[in-house]
Amino acid sequence: MKKVRIYGAGMSGMIAAVNLARDGYEVEAFDGESGYGGSRIYNPSAHTTPIDIGRTSEYVGIDLSPVFHPLLACPWYYNETKAQAPAGRLFTVERGSRPGSIDTMLYAMCLELGVEFHFDAPLDKDDIPKLDPGTIIACGLIPSAYEMLDIPYLRWYGWLSRGECGFSNYAWIYLDPAITEFGYLSSVNNYYFDFFYSTRPVGRDALDRYVDRMRRSEGVEHREWEYVSGAVPLGRPDNPSLFRGDLIMCGTISGAMDPVMWFGILGAIMTGRIAAMAVSDRAAAASEFARFTKRFRAAWYFKNHVFNYIRPHVSAMEKAINLIGVPRVEHMVGVVERRNLPGSIPGYAMLGLR
Repeated sequence: MKKVRIYGAGMSGMIAAVNLARDGYEVEAFDGESGYGGSRIYNPSAHTTPIDIGRTSEYVGIDLSPVFHPLLACPWYYNETKAQAPAGRLFTVERGSRPGSIDTMLYAMCLELGVEFHFDAPLDKDDIPKLDPGTIIACGLIPSAYEMLDIPYLRWYGWLSRGECGFSNYAWIYLDPAITEFGYLSSVNNYYFDFFYSTRPVGRDALDRYVDRMRRSEGVEHREWEYVSGAVPLGRPDNPSLFRGDLIMCGTISGAMDPVMWFGILGAIMTGRIAAMAVSDRAAAASEFARFTKRFRAAWYFKNHVFNYIRPHVSAMEKAINLIGVPRVEHMVGVVERRNLPGSIPGYAMLGLR
């Protein structure tokens, strides 16, 4: 029986493990954390993502419906103006090792299939040349993993709050001119994940403004925040790569991530399946990976040469929305969402299922 080693016992690595074990491989999964479910810096967490649950489940061979929940609402905030975004294709999912998370479901499946786990076993740079061909790397958002594999990455900084709450399946987006990305809350299974992040350092004054705005608008205030930093594979327009030499990249570190809104859940799920395929058929896996990421370059250029110039002008966006009228803007966005345009931004997030 052929043995495959996977470094990373998070969602994507375990999807690869499930598929390989079903195909008769002996699978060992290693992780630098003390347990499954990804980095403890970022998890437990709750995420909102566009996804077709039925088609994604069919593609990866795992029923995902027990852990993905339809989103009820997702308002966007432009300073003092609030507009509702369509929630029809958006779902919430929990990451980490709590009951109800996708990682907990996958871990149980792995154990049933005989996958062997080794925790407190980090991957070091000196280990890279010694890894067997076909080893799968699923190290997520950890900067050191990108550095040891010479993968270009974008550094992010932000404030994070999380914990149990009195609501689920609700999200919001907050735009602030002081940051390059968003204030973002997602909730599921009575657990929230609130993240205020940027590609440059974020001051406490900007966080305080965000906290005050959401307290006034949503009646929600989180008092405990921690400052964190990490990496995303968005450093270059050619970032997506399934292979690094004889190694197979899996999940976020492969570059299968939306460069505009930073959606990464679907990419991690899909590349878990594709990485398992690559062990026995590199050509077929490379073709699938290329199909899934073919609009990454266009989306990257849109983000860096169009969106990033518009993004700081939150007050101008707010004025335009109020001039047009919030109901009209909501209607127009809903029309675009329902048309499901294959070239839309961030339509890349759904691309793998078309």
